[in-house]
Amino acid sequence: MSRVLLTGAAGFVGRNLLAEAVGSGHLWTALDLGFPEGAVPDSMETETVTSDLSDPDQIHAILERVRPEIVIHLAGWTGKGGSAGNRAALLSANLASTWNLLDAIASSGIAKDAPVRFLLASSALVYGNQSAPFDEAMETRPADEYAFTKHLAEETVRAFARRGLVVPVVLRPAVIYGPGQKGSMFVPSLVEALHRGCRFPMTQGAQRRDLVHVRDVARAILSLAGGDAAGVFNVGTGRGVPMVEIGRILASCAGRSDLLGVGDLPYRGNEVWDYAVASAKLSALTGWSAEVALEDGLRETFEKGRIS
Repeated sequence: MSRVLLTGAAGFVGRNLLAEAVGSGHLWTALDLGFPEGAVPDSMETETVTSDLSDPDQIHAILERVRPEIVIHLAGWTGKGGSAGNRAALLSANLASTWNLLDAIASSGIAKDAPVRFLLASSALVYGNQSAPFDEAMETRPADEYAFTKHLAEETVRAFARRGLVVPVVLRPAVIYGPGQKGSMFVPSLVEALHRGCRFPMTQGAQRRDLVHVRDVARAILSLAGGDAAGVFNVGTGRGVPMVEIGRILASCAGRSDLLGVGDLPYRGNEVWDYAVASAKLSALTGWSAEVALEDGLRETFEKGRIS
């Protein structure tokens, strides 16, 4: 039985990870800025801690008290750069938070006897615009500010690992989707538009994207939380699907193909055309594979996305 600290616990992936972790036997401490009702399963004995990862003193005190053997760092921001404010937010949420956690591990002395197992949720976007499917042997070529901050967070984990303070485990998931997801990404935006009966403008949709269900991502994280494996692990299906096909599946769930505005928008100048993430390394080590079929996962996402 290990003591686990989970950051970003009330977020989309964090909630699903806790749901999958029921009965895992670990002692969980869930950390986030706040915990809405239902964020933590009723059947799970979990300590919840409301804290801001931007405050080094708070994080040091929490680490010193909890003394986790495993840290699963999901907290971050998926926003875009562009403005100075957005760049600052990305650096704070994705890089500074990682540094503060690692620095607290170092300053609290909890790694004196054994390094802390540190799982970082990065992104397959760090591969940039290369030939798919991406594998872990490829170099990183982050093409936007979000991906760059994830790349920097990975390097920060490796720096502390070289000091013998942590066992580094970096996860690079493909495009995560599933019920309850909010925000401006393609799937949740389209689901909301369909439920509201609004036309959804999109490009011609020839870009291919690898969609991996959030429960499959949660299982991948849990498969790596134990044991002693270290390094970088992709989490994806290995299959890139045209976005227009994803759109048509969701529109058919609503019976509203007329709302799908294919071709309403131009392609972006820096479009990534083929995005697929190979997970052979993870599968060989843990036996993990994506279990939720895309059509089933999209239908579930649509049906549970009804607006009250």
